Amino acid sequence: MTRVTFVSYDDDPPQGGQGVVLRETRTALQQRGLEVDTVSGRGAHAVAFPRRTGRAPLDFSLYLRGHPELLLRASPDVLHAFGGPGGVLLTRRFDAPLVYTAHHTYRQAYRRTQPRRVLAAFEARSYRRAAKVLAVSSSTAGAVRAMGIPAHLIEVVPNGVHLPDDDGVHEPGRLLFVGRLEREKGVFDALSVMASLSRERSDVHGRVIGRGRLESVLRQHAADSGNIEYLGAVDDATLHEEYGRASLVLMPSRYEGLGMVALEAQAAGTPVLGYDVDGLRDAVREGGMLVAAGDVGALRAACLSLLDNEPRRADMGRRGRDYVRRHHSWEVTAARLQEIYDRVLTAA
Repeated sequence: MTRVTFVSYDDDPPQGGQGVVLRETRTALQQRGLEVDTVSGRGAHAVAFPRRTGRAPLDFSLYLRGHPELLLRASPDVLHAFGGPGGVLLTRRFDAPLVYTAHHTYRQAYRRTQPRRVLAAFEARSYRRAAKVLAVSSSTAGAVRAMGIPAHLIEVVPNGVHLPDDDGVHEPGRLLFVGRLEREKGVFDALSVMASLSRERSDVHGRVIGRGRLESVLRQHAADSGNIEYLGAVDDATLHEEYGRASLVLMPSRYEGLGMVALEAQAAGTPVLGYDVDGLRDAVREGGMLVAAGDVGALRAACLSLLDNEPRRADMGRRGRDYVRRHHSWEVTAARLQEIYDRVLTAA
Protein backbone atom coordinates (compact mmCIF):
# COMPACT_ATOMS: atom_id res chain seq x y z
CA MET A 1 0.00 0.00 0.00
CA THR A 2 1.47 3.36 -1.06
CA ARG A 3 1.93 5.92 1.71
CA VAL A 4 1.73 9.59 0.68
CA THR A 5 2.34 12.72 2.75
CA PHE A 6 0.65 15.87 1.49
CA VAL A 7 2.43 19.14 2.24
CA SER A 8 0.30 22.26 1.83
CA TYR A 9 -0.14 25.63 3.46
CA ASP A 10 -3.95 25.48 3.12
CA ASP A 11 -6.07 22.60 4.43
CA ASP A 12 -9.61 21.72 5.49
CA PRO A 13 -11.67 23.82 6.13
CA PRO A 14 -10.25 25.45 3.01
CA GLN A 15 -9.29 29.08 2.81
CA GLY A 16 -8.97 28.96 -0.98
CA GLY A 17 -8.81 26.67 -3.99
CA GLN A 18 -5.67 24.83 -2.89
CA GLY A 19 -7.37 23.76 0.33
CA VAL A 20 -10.33 22.42 -1.62
CA VAL A 21 -8.04 20.52 -4.00
CA LEU A 22 -6.05 19.03 -1.13
CA ARG A 23 -9.18 17.87 0.71
CA GLU A 24 -10.82 16.28 -2.31
CA THR A 25 -7.62 14.70 -3.65
CA ARG A 26 -6.89 13.20 -0.23
CA THR A 27 -10.38 11.72 -0.01
CA ALA A 28 -10.24 10.28 -3.54
CA LEU A 29 -6.83 8.66 -2.93
CA GLN A 30 -7.97 7.19 0.38
CA GLN A 31 -10.95 5.67 -1.41
CA ARG A 32 -8.46 3.94 -3.70
CA GLY A 33 -6.70 2.44 -0.67
CA LEU A 34 -3.70 4.78 -0.31
CA GLU A 35 -2.56 5.97 3.12
CA VAL A 36 -2.41 9.77 3.22
CA ASP A 37 -0.79 11.88 5.95
CA THR A 38 -1.02 15.70 5.84
CA VAL A 39 1.28 18.45 7.06
CA SER A 40 -0.20 21.93 6.67
CA GLY A 41 0.26 25.51 7.75
CA ARG A 42 -3.38 26.06 8.66
CA GLY A 43 -6.53 24.00 9.11
CA ALA A 44 -7.10 20.51 10.45
CA HIS A 45 -3.48 19.28 10.18
CA ALA A 46 -1.67 22.53 10.99
CA VAL A 47 1.71 22.65 12.71
CA ALA A 48 2.86 25.70 14.65
CA PHE A 49 5.57 27.79 13.02
CA PRO A 50 7.12 31.22 13.68
CA ARG A 51 5.95 34.24 11.68
CA ARG A 52 8.87 36.27 10.35
CA THR A 53 8.31 37.61 6.86
CA GLY A 54 4.66 38.64 7.03
CA ARG A 55 3.93 36.05 4.34
CA ALA A 56 2.57 32.97 6.13
CA PRO A 57 3.10 30.38 3.34
CA LEU A 58 6.73 31.51 2.99
CA ASP A 59 7.26 31.34 6.78
CA PHE A 60 5.78 27.84 6.76
CA SER A 61 8.10 26.78 3.94
CA LEU A 62 11.16 28.15 5.75
CA TYR A 63 10.15 26.31 8.92
CA LEU A 64 9.79 22.99 7.09
CA ARG A 65 13.27 23.40 5.64
CA GLY A 66 14.67 23.23 9.17
CA HIS A 67 12.30 20.48 10.34
CA PRO A 68 12.23 17.73 7.69
CA GLU A 69 11.22 15.21 10.36
CA LEU A 70 7.68 16.63 10.21
CA LEU A 71 7.37 15.54 6.58
CA LEU A 72 8.84 12.09 7.22
CA ARG A 73 6.93 11.26 10.41
CA ALA A 74 4.59 8.82 8.63
CA SER A 75 7.43 7.16 6.68
CA PRO A 76 5.95 8.17 3.33
CA ASP A 77 6.81 6.49 0.05
CA VAL A 78 6.08 9.79 -1.73
CA LEU A 79 5.94 13.43 -0.65
CA HIS A 80 3.34 15.46 -2.55
CA ALA A 81 3.63 19.23 -2.10
CA PHE A 82 1.20 21.91 -3.26
CA GLY A 83 3.30 24.82 -4.50
CA GLY A 84 3.14 28.22 -6.14
CA PRO A 85 1.79 31.47 -4.65
CA GLY A 86 -0.02 30.59 -1.45
CA GLY A 87 1.65 27.17 -1.39
CA VAL A 88 4.79 25.59 0.01
CA LEU A 89 8.28 25.73 -1.50
CA LEU A 90 10.72 23.03 -0.38
CA THR A 91 14.34 23.64 -1.36
CA ARG A 92 16.02 20.63 0.21
CA ARG A 93 16.17 16.98 -0.77
CA PHE A 94 14.37 14.24 1.16
CA ASP A 95 14.68 10.49 1.43
CA ALA A 96 11.29 10.09 -0.27
CA PRO A 97 10.73 11.29 -3.87
CA LEU A 98 8.99 14.65 -4.11
CA VAL A 99 6.02 15.37 -6.40
CA TYR A 100 4.73 18.92 -6.78
CA THR A 101 1.37 20.25 -7.88
CA ALA A 102 1.75 23.71 -9.46
CA HIS A 103 -1.61 25.51 -9.38
CA HIS A 104 0.00 28.59 -10.91
CA THR A 105 3.35 30.32 -10.64
CA TYR A 106 4.76 33.54 -9.24
CA ARG A 107 5.52 34.62 -12.80
CA GLN A 108 1.84 34.27 -13.66
CA ALA A 109 0.63 35.94 -10.49
CA TYR A 110 2.93 38.98 -10.23
CA ARG A 111 4.36 41.52 -12.66
CA ARG A 112 8.09 42.18 -12.79
CA THR A 113 7.66 45.37 -10.77
CA GLN A 114 5.89 43.65 -7.87
CA PRO A 115 8.11 42.63 -4.91
CA ARG A 116 6.69 39.10 -4.60
CA ARG A 117 7.90 38.31 -8.13
CA VAL A 118 11.34 37.71 -6.56
CA LEU A 119 9.97 34.45 -5.12
CA ALA A 120 9.86 33.02 -8.67
CA ALA A 121 13.54 32.08 -8.28
CA PHE A 122 12.77 30.32 -4.98
CA GLU A 123 9.90 28.50 -6.70
CA ALA A 124 12.08 27.36 -9.62
CA ARG A 125 14.72 26.05 -7.22
CA SER A 126 12.04 24.05 -5.39
CA TYR A 127 10.64 22.47 -8.54
CA ARG A 128 14.11 21.38 -9.68
CA ARG A 129 14.23 19.15 -6.58
CA ALA A 130 11.08 17.29 -7.65
CA ALA A 131 10.71 13.96 -9.36
CA LYS A 132 7.59 15.36 -11.09
CA VAL A 133 5.90 18.74 -11.34
CA LEU A 134 2.18 18.34 -12.01
CA ALA A 135 0.71 21.45 -13.62
CA VAL A 136 -3.06 21.86 -13.32
CA SER A 137 -3.35 23.24 -16.87
CA SER A 138 -1.39 23.53 -20.09
CA SER A 139 -0.87 27.26 -19.49
CA THR A 140 0.61 26.55 -16.05
CA ALA A 141 2.78 23.83 -17.60
CA GLY A 142 4.10 26.43 -20.04
CA ALA A 143 4.84 28.80 -17.16
CA VAL A 144 6.74 26.04 -15.34
CA ARG A 145 8.79 25.28 -18.47
CA ALA A 146 9.59 29.00 -18.76
CA MET A 147 11.16 28.76 -15.30
CA GLY A 148 13.77 26.38 -16.71
CA ILE A 149 12.22 23.15 -15.43
CA PRO A 150 12.99 20.28 -17.85
CA ALA A 151 9.97 19.25 -19.91
CA HIS A 152 10.33 15.57 -18.95
CA LEU A 153 9.64 16.47 -15.31
CA ILE A 154 6.33 18.21 -16.12
CA GLU A 155 2.94 16.59 -16.60
CA VAL A 156 -0.51 18.17 -16.86
CA VAL A 157 -2.91 16.76 -14.25
CA PRO A 158 -6.08 18.87 -14.01
CA ASN A 159 -7.97 19.15 -10.74
CA GLY A 160 -11.21 17.28 -10.27
CA VAL A 161 -14.64 18.52 -9.19
CA HIS A 162 -17.76 16.86 -7.85
CA LEU A 163 -20.58 16.34 -10.35
CA PRO A 164 -24.00 16.98 -8.76
CA ASP A 165 -26.79 14.49 -9.38
CA ASP A 166 -28.61 17.10 -11.47
CA ASP A 167 -27.84 20.49 -12.96
CA GLY A 168 -30.24 22.48 -10.80
CA VAL A 169 -33.05 24.85 -11.73
CA HIS A 170 -31.47 27.96 -13.22
CA GLU A 171 -33.33 31.17 -12.42
CA PRO A 172 -33.57 33.75 -15.22
CA GLY A 173 -31.43 36.82 -14.62
CA ARG A 174 -29.56 35.38 -11.63
CA LEU A 175 -25.82 36.25 -11.85
CA LEU A 176 -23.22 34.78 -9.51
CA PHE A 177 -19.63 35.58 -8.56
CA VAL A 178 -17.63 33.13 -6.43
CA GLY A 179 -14.03 33.69 -5.37
CA ARG A 180 -11.55 35.39 -3.10
CA LEU A 181 -12.32 39.07 -2.79
CA GLU A 182 -9.03 40.24 -4.27
CA ARG A 183 -8.44 42.54 -7.24
CA GLU A 184 -6.88 39.79 -9.36
CA LYS A 185 -10.19 37.90 -9.22
CA GLY A 186 -11.96 40.81 -10.92
CA VAL A 187 -14.73 41.04 -8.34
CA PHE A 188 -15.38 44.73 -9.01
CA ASP A 189 -15.72 44.06 -12.75
CA ALA A 190 -18.34 41.42 -11.93
CA LEU A 191 -20.07 43.82 -9.54
CA SER A 192 -20.07 46.56 -12.18
CA VAL A 193 -21.83 44.30 -14.70
CA MET A 194 -24.35 43.08 -12.10
CA ALA A 195 -25.15 46.62 -10.96
CA SER A 196 -25.43 48.04 -14.47
CA LEU A 197 -27.77 45.34 -15.75
CA SER A 198 -29.89 45.24 -12.59
CA ARG A 199 -30.53 48.99 -12.91
CA GLU A 200 -31.77 48.49 -16.47
CA ARG A 201 -33.72 45.29 -15.97
CA SER A 202 -35.85 44.28 -13.02
CA ASP A 203 -35.28 40.56 -13.72
CA VAL A 204 -31.49 40.78 -13.18
CA HIS A 205 -30.08 40.26 -9.70
CA GLY A 206 -26.62 39.32 -8.44
CA ARG A 207 -25.08 37.19 -5.72
CA VAL A 208 -21.47 37.39 -4.46
CA ILE A 209 -19.82 34.61 -2.45
CA GLY A 210 -16.35 34.83 -0.95
CA ARG A 211 -14.07 36.43 1.60
CA GLY A 212 -10.93 38.53 1.27
CA ARG A 213 -9.25 41.85 1.84
CA LEU A 214 -11.81 43.77 -0.19
CA GLU A 215 -14.78 42.49 1.80
CA SER A 216 -15.74 45.74 3.56
CA VAL A 217 -15.54 47.77 0.35
CA LEU A 218 -17.46 45.19 -1.63
CA ARG A 219 -20.14 44.88 1.04
CA GLN A 220 -20.82 48.62 0.74
CA HIS A 221 -20.84 48.54 -3.07
CA ALA A 222 -23.29 45.64 -3.04
CA ALA A 223 -25.55 47.45 -0.58
CA ASP A 224 -25.51 50.63 -2.69
CA SER A 225 -26.37 48.75 -5.88
CA GLY A 226 -29.79 47.73 -4.59
CA ASN A 227 -30.16 44.35 -6.28
CA ILE A 228 -26.94 42.54 -5.36
CA GLU A 229 -26.67 40.34 -2.29
CA TYR A 230 -23.33 39.63 -0.61
CA LEU A 231 -23.44 36.21 1.06
CA GLY A 232 -19.87 36.06 2.44
CA ALA A 233 -18.37 32.61 2.94
CA VAL A 234 -20.88 29.76 2.67
CA ASP A 235 -20.83 26.01 3.29
CA ASP A 236 -20.48 23.50 0.46
CA ALA A 237 -24.20 22.72 0.30
CA THR A 238 -25.12 26.40 -0.08
CA LEU A 239 -22.38 26.95 -2.66
CA HIS A 240 -23.56 24.08 -4.86
CA GLU A 241 -27.16 25.27 -4.50
CA GLU A 242 -26.14 28.75 -5.67
CA TYR A 243 -24.30 27.29 -8.67
CA GLY A 244 -27.45 25.37 -9.60
CA ARG A 245 -29.71 28.42 -9.31
CA ALA A 246 -27.55 30.85 -11.33
CA SER A 247 -28.11 31.63 -14.99
CA LEU A 248 -24.47 32.64 -15.40
CA VAL A 249 -21.32 32.62 -13.29
CA LEU A 250 -19.15 35.69 -13.87
CA MET A 251 -15.41 35.07 -13.62
CA PRO A 252 -13.42 38.13 -14.75
CA SER A 253 -10.13 36.95 -13.22
CA ARG A 254 -6.82 38.48 -14.27
CA TYR A 255 -5.29 34.99 -14.20
CA GLU A 256 -6.11 31.48 -12.95
CA GLY A 257 -4.06 28.34 -12.50
CA LEU A 258 -7.01 26.37 -13.84
CA GLY A 259 -10.19 27.96 -12.50
CA MET A 260 -11.91 25.67 -10.00
CA VAL A 261 -14.94 27.96 -9.82
CA ALA A 262 -15.37 27.62 -13.58
CA LEU A 263 -15.28 23.83 -13.34
CA GLU A 264 -17.67 23.73 -10.38
CA ALA A 265 -20.12 26.00 -12.19
CA GLN A 266 -20.04 23.86 -15.33
CA ALA A 267 -20.51 20.71 -13.22
CA ALA A 268 -23.82 22.27 -12.13
CA GLY A 269 -24.75 22.96 -15.76
CA THR A 270 -24.19 26.72 -15.39
CA PRO A 271 -22.35 28.58 -18.17
CA VAL A 272 -19.27 30.62 -17.25
CA LEU A 273 -18.58 34.09 -18.60
CA GLY A 274 -15.06 35.36 -17.98
CA TYR A 275 -11.90 36.93 -19.33
CA ASP A 276 -9.69 35.21 -21.87
CA VAL A 277 -6.70 34.59 -19.58
CA ASP A 278 -4.36 31.78 -18.62
CA GLY A 279 -6.14 29.01 -16.77
CA LEU A 280 -9.65 29.94 -17.84
CA ARG A 281 -8.80 29.01 -21.42
CA ASP A 282 -8.15 25.50 -20.11
CA ALA A 283 -11.24 25.32 -17.89
CA VAL A 284 -13.85 26.92 -20.15
CA ARG A 285 -13.73 24.82 -23.31
CA GLU A 286 -17.38 24.11 -24.06
CA GLY A 287 -19.45 25.43 -21.18
CA GLY A 288 -19.05 29.18 -21.43
CA MET A 289 -17.68 32.23 -23.16
CA LEU A 290 -14.52 34.34 -22.73
CA VAL A 291 -13.98 37.97 -23.73
CA ALA A 292 -10.88 40.16 -23.93
CA ALA A 293 -9.20 40.50 -20.55
CA GLY A 294 -10.08 43.71 -18.73
CA ASP A 295 -12.83 44.72 -21.19
CA VAL A 296 -15.76 45.34 -18.84
CA GLY A 297 -17.88 46.61 -21.73
CA ALA A 298 -17.42 43.35 -23.62
CA LEU A 299 -18.18 41.41 -20.45
CA ARG A 300 -21.42 43.33 -19.99
CA ALA A 301 -22.45 42.92 -23.64
CA ALA A 302 -21.78 39.19 -23.59
CA CYS A 303 -23.69 38.84 -20.33
CA LEU A 304 -26.70 40.64 -21.78
CA SER A 305 -26.57 38.53 -24.95
CA LEU A 306 -26.52 35.26 -22.99
CA LEU A 307 -29.27 36.35 -20.61
CA ASP A 308 -31.49 36.97 -23.64
CA ASN A 309 -30.71 33.59 -25.22
CA GLU A 310 -31.95 30.81 -22.97
CA PRO A 311 -31.48 28.02 -25.60
CA ARG A 312 -27.81 28.98 -26.02
CA ARG A 313 -27.29 29.02 -22.24
CA ALA A 314 -28.93 25.62 -21.92
CA ASP A 315 -26.72 24.18 -24.66
CA MET A 316 -23.60 25.62 -23.03
CA GLY A 317 -24.72 24.17 -19.71
CA ARG A 318 -25.16 20.66 -21.14
CA ARG A 319 -21.85 20.69 -22.99
CA GLY A 320 -19.96 22.11 -20.01
CA ARG A 321 -21.36 19.51 -17.64
CA ASP A 322 -20.46 16.70 -20.03
CA TYR A 323 -16.93 18.08 -20.48
CA VAL A 324 -16.37 18.19 -16.72
CA ARG A 325 -17.74 14.67 -16.31
CA ARG A 326 -15.33 13.30 -18.93
CA HIS A 327 -12.18 15.19 -17.90
CA HIS A 328 -12.45 16.49 -14.35
CA SER A 329 -13.96 13.92 -12.01
CA TRP A 330 -12.00 13.22 -8.82
CA GLU A 331 -11.94 9.53 -9.72
CA VAL A 332 -10.07 10.33 -12.94
CA THR A 333 -7.64 12.61 -11.09
CA ALA A 334 -6.93 10.08 -8.31
CA ALA A 335 -6.30 7.26 -10.78
CA ARG A 336 -3.85 9.44 -12.68
CA LEU A 337 -2.02 10.43 -9.48
CA GLN A 338 -1.70 6.82 -8.34
CA GLU A 339 -0.20 5.87 -11.68
CA ILE A 340 2.30 8.76 -11.41
CA TYR A 341 3.26 7.76 -7.86
CA ASP A 342 3.92 4.21 -9.09
CA ARG A 343 6.16 5.48 -11.92
CA VAL A 344 8.08 7.80 -9.58
CA LEU A 345 8.67 4.99 -7.10
CA THR A 346 9.81 2.63 -9.83
CA ALA A 347 12.27 5.22 -11.11
CA ALA A 348 13.51 5.93 -7.58
